Amino acid sequence: MVIGLAFVPIEDTDNTLLLLSENLLNDLQPLLDWFEDNYVGRMNRRGNERRQPLFPHEMWNVYNRTSNQKDRTNKHAEAAHRRLQTELGMDDPTIWKLIDGLKKVQTNRDFYYEQLVVGHNPLVKLKMYRDADQRILTVVRDYYNRDVVEYLRGIAHNYQMSLPIN
Repeated sequence: MVIGLAFVPIEDTDNTLLLLSENLLNDLQPLLDWFEDNYVGRMNRRGNERRQPLFPHEMWNVYNRTSNQKDRTNKHAEAAHRRLQTELGMDDPTIWKLIDGLKKVQTNRDFYYEQLVVGHNPLVKLKMYRDADQRILTVVRDYYNRDVVEYLRGIAHNYQMSLPIN
């Protein structure tokens, strides 16, 4: 449910964090503390305001972006990094291998761009991601009609974490 905090209006973050803390399993409290330290800001000693978080709310909060049906993540950058890594076939290439790899990736991007120029449609997200985006949008648009904890659970159910198996 902690991930749901990114989908709460910024002005409601403090109250939502408090409600989440009251409803979270004790085992998950360290995760919420970490999130508060880095993304919300810990309350000062007087308890009247929060310290500056490591990451400002505007950097990680996606409530407005989701409501406006904008991209929520930097998936495009991640995809570009994956393409380059696949092209290079290694993590630490020499400078010359990196330059050759960049040229090949750029050639493919130029070809893709030209396909768009001639009228081809851009690649479509996989159906499972489109469906999840739609469900998240439905939950976000219903924010003011839901109990906060129910809202956070609704968001959390739409995320699937892949954890490594040891």
